[in-house]
Amino acid sequence: MTLHFLPGYAPDLNPDELVWSHVKRTGVARRPLQSGEKMGLRIHEQLAEIGRNPRLVRSFFGHPSVSYITDL
Repeated sequence: MTLHFLPGYAPDLNPDELVWSHVKRTGVARRPLQSGEKMGLRIHEQLAEIGRNPRLVRSFFGHPSVSYITDL
């Protein structure tokens, strides 16, 4: 196991930010909410869909900005 010390604020080094960027680019922000629709539920559904796609999840960790995660 390797411990990586990161700056206090480094969104470009955080794979979570890549997930949120994907959500904004492909889902929630692309279509307005329908009458009575809840944003939280839509986001939860989209995150669950991402979680069922192993190839997509791996792609977040393969991004050059977070390659430190998989360095051996």
